[in-house]
This record gives sequence, structure tokens and C-alpha cells, in this order.
Amino acid sequence: MLIYLQMLDTPEERAKFETLYHAHRRTMLHIAMQILKDHQLAEDAVQEAFLRLVKNFSKIGQINCPRTRLFTVIIVRNISLTMLAERKKETVLESPDAVIPIEYDLEEDVLERIAYEEVLNAIRELPVLYRDVLYLQCVEEYKLTEISRLLGIEAETVKKRVQRGRKKLLGQLTKEHENDDT
Repeated sequence: MLIYLQMLDTPEERAKFETLYHAHRRTMLHIAMQILKDHQLAEDAVQEAFLRLVKNFSKIGQINCPRTRLFTVIIVRNISLTMLAERKKETVLESPDAVIPIEYDLEEDVLERIAYEEVLNAIRELPVLYRDVLYLQCVEEYKLTEISRLLGIEAETVKKRVQRGRKKLLGQLTKEHENDDT
């Protein structure tokens, strides 16, 4: 942890990071263990997650809130999944499906009529592949390059996942509204 503390500028940031570390380390380790099934690899995943967190520390608000917990979980889960894929020497390939452009006018129209909680619930119901990137972009307001850096995946992959996730989200929300209207 000393290495992370040295990366921060002020004593207040160091104290806040220390609190973050102690508040979320166990949960992060538990998630990494569930995925990797190896204590040493799980420790490595958690350390890599904290390294990414310290690099983006200015974006973290309150330490003991669900938003920060979810943020730490998303990062450690993604790192763990990447490590698992590397460990199995499997190449995860993107679907060769063509990216279908999203009609932003329709999306804006639908999103304007739906309450924030409905959208958030719909994002939570998406497959994890799309859920994390949409949550980070739409709720946390991270840029694609920041999401790429945080999750350790290519920016182009993030962009495609956001596009596909938005399409799924839009279809899901439109379908729900059609069901409500009948």
C-alpha cells in the first residue's frame, strides 16, 4: 500500500486512499477469488485494481457509498476476467456483427420519457459485457478512453460495447414502454 500512497500528492488524499483500501479490499479480493480460484492471482488482480484506482483517484467521491463500491467491483472483476482469459490462453474475440448505427433522436426521445431509475434498472439487467461500460459512461460520465484505461480493454472495444449496449438498452426500454401502453 505504501507504493500507492506515494503516488498521491496530499496527506488528505493519502488518508482517503487508506480508508478506501481498508473499506473495499476484502470485497475486491472475494470477487477476484470467485473468478480466478487462486489466491495469489486474486491478490495480483486486487493490486492492479488499486493501481488503477490511485491513477484515477480524483474521480472518487465518498468512500463508503454504493457508487464507489460498484466502481471498485467493476474494475477488479474486469481485471480478474482478463487475467483468467490470459491464464487459459484463450483469445476473446469480438463478434463480427456489423455495428448498427443508433438513431440518437429516438434514443433521446425514449430516455426523456423514462425516469432515471428505470434506465438504471434496465442497465443493471443488461449482460455484464455491456452493463459495466454503459454504467461507467452514462451514470459515472466517464469518457471512452477513461473506461478503456480503467477496464484494461481497447478503446475501440469499449466503443463497440457502448454502441451494442445502447442498442440493447434502447430495445429493452422501447419494448417496456410498448408493453406499458397496451
